[in-house]
Amino acid sequence: MKKVYILLFTLFFISSLSAQQWVNPHFEGHRMDFRDLGYPGQNLIPADDSRISALLSHSNGLVYGATSGKKNAYLFFYNKYLNKVRPLGKIADQKGVRNTLLEGPDGKIYIGTGRSMYEAFRFTKDFPVAFEAIRDQLWKDVKAPYADYPGGHLLVYDPQTGDNQVYVNEDQTPLEDLGIPVANNGIYTMRFNAEKTKLYGISYPDAHFFIYDLESAEFTDFGPMLTHTVFNGPEKHWRTVPRDLYIHPETGDVYTSGEQGIIVKFPKGGTEWELMQARLPGEYWEGLKSIDYPVIEHIDVDSRGRIFASTNDGYLIQLDIENDRVIVLGKPRVQRRMRAMKVGLDDKLYMITGEFGRFCKLQTYDLSGHLGFDELGPLSVDRSPYYAWRGYQFDAMAIGTDGTVFCGQSDRGGRLFFYMPSVTGSGPFPQVLNPTNAVIERMRLDTPAIIPEKL
Repeated sequence: MKKVYILLFTLFFISSLSAQQWVNPHFEGHRMDFRDLGYPGQNLIPADDSRISALLSHSNGLVYGATSGKKNAYLFFYNKYLNKVRPLGKIADQKGVRNTLLEGPDGKIYIGTGRSMYEAFRFTKDFPVAFEAIRDQLWKDVKAPYADYPGGHLLVYDPQTGDNQVYVNEDQTPLEDLGIPVANNGIYTMRFNAEKTKLYGISYPDAHFFIYDLESAEFTDFGPMLTHTVFNGPEKHWRTVPRDLYIHPETGDVYTSGEQGIIVKFPKGGTEWELMQARLPGEYWEGLKSIDYPVIEHIDVDSRGRIFASTNDGYLIQLDIENDRVIVLGKPRVQRRMRAMKVGLDDKLYMITGEFGRFCKLQTYDLSGHLGFDELGPLSVDRSPYYAWRGYQFDAMAIGTDGTVFCGQSDRGGRLFFYMPSVTGSGPFPQVLNPTNAVIERMRLDTPAIIPEKL
């Protein structure tokens, strides 16, 4: 009977393998590849600490990244001259970096740290019944891990000296510690002004707005920028806090979204946020049992100076600061959240969309205004029989100096993916969907040499 069971299990396993089909992107597959975060057995960043949570395209032509982990956050860089990712050591004793890598005025890299946003969250099961009791208890649960947390640090890394060293897993990144901007809070987002003399940031979970003056080397904490505590999601264990900032290059005013999804401005030299007339698209409190509003997720500017932003609901908008309005460009995917967004060098805007627990997709928006959204599909690489990998979760993006789109995988065992746009400007296949993918009804039999591939 034991042999029979083994035979049945083997047949079932083989049939499962034959039924599994590789999911291909909706563009020529040779335009996407990935790199491991180091060498196995030498300096490969441990799987539990390899979730890529920040990327930076540096003026030196290299791409730097940071991970968030169970034990440590790591710094690394992709060296295009070597065609490899090389780890740069542990980021002090920190566990998280959330999209807070910036290039400073002298080429040094400024790193904002905090608790890892991928940490397992503990919900309290039993609590008293009261008005808005769920929200109040959730806020207590969000705050609990920060009670004994000193606070996220603003750190500085110098590529000119640090890049030339060889690192193994236990080595520390050589860093300068500028201090903690807000006690018991992590650094959630930060931006430089045009002159790169001041750094502006927002903390988490208390949403303090702060400024770091590079000349005086001092922090100024302006206190909470929000009075309401809401959980708009889609990550219900995150407090809804603005996730990016825009600093006007001429006026020096700071813009982001505030309470009720209204665009707010912090004037240069001011002390308080001012409400504007523009408001983000999204689901508001009317007809709901709770007060909810969206926030800005990412902001980027194209070559013509137009300001584009995404929201946690997955909308793409254009911020018209001069006319105090929001132009809604659409929503590329039904799922909420736009995980990353960057303006490419090919007159396209690149986006990674999808929620936690759902697979992410790479999509584009035509900045010429003629073609709208295009879906490039899942981020998967097939170089079998040598290597293959399909990524599900992604939380960071950077555009290389040659236009390559770098995407940071935030799954356990994360890898650095990159998509190389075609020089002819072609993107998806003519019928958008890749005809070799799983559903047989989608396959166009007139596709040349079509062979449904099963692994």
